[in-house]
Amino acid sequence: MNPYDILGVSSSASDDEVKKAYRSLSKKYHPDANIGNPHQEEYTEKFKQVQTAYKTIMDDRKRGFTNRTYTNQSQSYDSSYSSSFTGTDEEAYREAAGFIQAQRFSEAMGVLNGIRNRTDVWFYYAAICEQGLGNPIAAQEYASTAYNMNPMNLQYLILLQQLTGGQRAYTTTSQGYGRTMSPFSCCYALMCLRCLGCC
Repeated sequence: MNPYDILGVSSSASDDEVKKAYRSLSKKYHPDANIGNPHQEEYTEKFKQVQTAYKTIMDDRKRGFTNRTYTNQSQSYDSSYSSSFTGTDEEAYREAAGFIQAQRFSEAMGVLNGIRNRTDVWFYYAAICEQGLGNPIAAQEYASTAYNMNPMNLQYLILLQQLTGGQRAYTTTSQGYGRTMSPFSCCYALMCLRCLGCC
């Protein structure tokens, strides 16, 4: 679903126009304003769509993506995000990293799936997304591929060891790098995104 259509504004609308439409619709469909209304459930769902649409538009604009093409889908907007990204791979990776940092993993995968040239960075990002989506087997496979493509990247090794439960091997390797690190966590994985050259 096109978020601009949900808010009833054009993609060329100013930020103020988007905010005005968002506030008007939020007030109209807010659950507290529709208690006892026979269309309460419908309005509550519409209210959620308005919130998601506004957040998506403003997030995209903050990242400089103002020409995205949106497609209508049968599922709810926030879980069926799709990207027909037409920029460079570097921009796509930056966009995916933003979604990952916001823990919007399905949206990040939507961006990644639009990248044809699948590098070690692609598999690293995909591994984090799959783990976040609750797909540990796919996450391990992607992490292993990223590491095999670039075994000198410490972030790939850390992620792979965390996903496969190889804490002992991880500890030994991290000491070999002359560093003392705490066990890997999801938060550390997100911080690692900033270490990659593409971001």
